[in-house]
Amino acid sequence: MMSKCAGQISLTQQRLCNYPTVCFLLGISLAETTSGWTYGHSETTMNWTMARQWCQTSFTDMVVIQSQEENDYLVSQLPNRKKSPYYWIGITKTHKNETWTWIGNNSTWIGEHSWAPNEPNNNHSTEFCVEIYVNSYANRGKWNDEKCANSKYAVCYHAQCNSASCERGRCQETINSTTCLCEPGFKGDRCETAEQCPVLNQTDFRSGRMNCSHPTGLHSYNSTCEFRCDEGYKLIGEDQIRCNHSGQWTASIPVCTAVECPPLPQPENGYLSCSGGNQVFNTTCQFKCQLGHLMIGLSTVTCGVSGVWSGPRPIFLVIFYYFTKFFHFFPHFIPGTFAVRFSNLLFIRKLVSSLSINYEF
Repeated sequence: MMSKCAGQISLTQQRLCNYPTVCFLLGISLAETTSGWTYGHSETTMNWTMARQWCQTSFTDMVVIQSQEENDYLVSQLPNRKKSPYYWIGITKTHKNETWTWIGNNSTWIGEHSWAPNEPNNNHSTEFCVEIYVNSYANRGKWNDEKCANSKYAVCYHAQCNSASCERGRCQETINSTTCLCEPGFKGDRCETAEQCPVLNQTDFRSGRMNCSHPTGLHSYNSTCEFRCDEGYKLIGEDQIRCNHSGQWTASIPVCTAVECPPLPQPENGYLSCSGGNQVFNTTCQFKCQLGHLMIGLSTVTCGVSGVWSGPRPIFLVIFYYFTKFFHFFPHFIPGTFAVRFSNLLFIRKLVSSLSINYEF
């Protein structure tokens, strides 16, 4: 079993090797923050499969290179070797017609100047693994395809990212640092804070009820507010709004406006007055006669919750004219009897009906 070296690193970039079998490669910012991946390598050679197994046991996995900067940094930290200066890296394929692919993330990055001259050449038809040269010659840091059964040193990495690194995001690891790439709607070093929207107050929504839910924090990303108007009012605007990923509500607070009833015109031979001026829900309108006229119907109507008046508007009759008409048709009717019966509304309606007078209810 190969042991793994351990020890405290200094503030300058250096290679620690407390045991002859493996070394850690760390950078200055890692010494202070213990963030970002670290590299390690074996002190004995092995084939590619064994090298990866050793990396997975001793570290996280065989090294994966994603940029020329990482390639150059790795080479600068590995020891020069005059004899067999070759290290396995984690890029491979299983068939000559396949694309070179990095283990773990399936990336196909190879850079513009990664390969040594005339490489990869698949010289033996089964060169499906890759080694990196680490020496003092011209091809230092270059790659070469090799048969996977050959023996090379293993170079590995140890990841600092884990499931707890970022609360609502993905941990991205680079040389000497880790960064949380936050999901939309979250921010902070660990993506721990949801974007906040302006606070909504119930007092901002009159004549109705506002009901909000806050899954990630008060008035924060994905908070939703629903709006319902009181009886007799209608909603103008969206009935539901949501706090989006940029900290803005998807719409403005809606408005509840009173339901309107059909307008009542000023009657002929009478007067109309309404409370509040507008003929909307809960408005009460009162009718009065002009002198010398008789009102038939309700003197007061109210605008209801559905926008309908509580009753028909009344009509107004000229009293002298219809008295004359009445005595023309009923000359035998004595004034005393007429006065008593005229005070009865049912009689008035019968009278109007007999005279073929139309009025609205």
